[in-house]
Amino acid sequence: MSYFYGNGGGQRQPKWNYQPNLDSSLLATVRDEMLRKEEEYRREQQRLDNEKKKLTSYLTQLQAMVRDLPGTYKRKFTYDVLSGIATCLIDGTVFEIVKGLEDIQQLSERNLLNKRMKIVNSQKDDTLRMFIAIFCLYSIAQRMELSKKQRNALQSCEQRPHNLPLVEASNAQEKKALEDKLDAEISQVDQKVVLELDQLVSDQQATLQRAGVPLFSITNSPDEVRLQMYILDFIQRLEHSPT
Repeated sequence: MSYFYGNGGGQRQPKWNYQPNLDSSLLATVRDEMLRKEEEYRREQQRLDNEKKKLTSYLTQLQAMVRDLPGTYKRKFTYDVLSGIATCLIDGTVFEIVKGLEDIQQLSERNLLNKRMKIVNSQKDDTLRMFIAIFCLYSIAQRMELSKKQRNALQSCEQRPHNLPLVEASNAQEKKALEDKLDAEISQVDQKVVLELDQLVSDQQATLQRAGVPLFSITNSPDEVRLQMYILDFIQRLEHSPT
């Protein structure tokens, strides 16, 4: 069967003109879907281009920042490490995490400092927490009791003047013992503050490790902590830099 007329002479038009019977709404749907796919592709390409631009900018700035570090730490920031830092910053999540951790740290430090100052100056502060108030009242009561005891001892020396040097020496010794005790209690508070700050640092390290920031892990090694501090400084500086 041939679609053409003739005996092998030239080709002619078909015997009929095929007219597809397609629903216009279906054609419109197909056309819209193709346009949607093209728009998605365009946006994806734009996103990839923006990410590539950010990555290049972050990496260039990080390399410049590292040049200012001491040689011991500078060698730790290899190209792969810097590339990893730049990559984890692209979507902006790590910037938000670091900002949140900074806010938490500042709030915690203020609370701990206020807690310590309330203990030191407890007699002037009536907004203490319960355990601080108890500690303060106990300290004041001890001082008052000691003062009363020493005053009575000095009054008794009016009848026995020869005992005055012994009483004064005893009073001074008791006063020193009490002050040493109160200083020790303040020292315990300071130790608690240090432990809470250490725990805060560990929480920060764990959070940033889960976020995929290179060189972050839970550690108390001074050198490793110093590297982590440099990275946090880099991130904070990059957050406010143009890309």
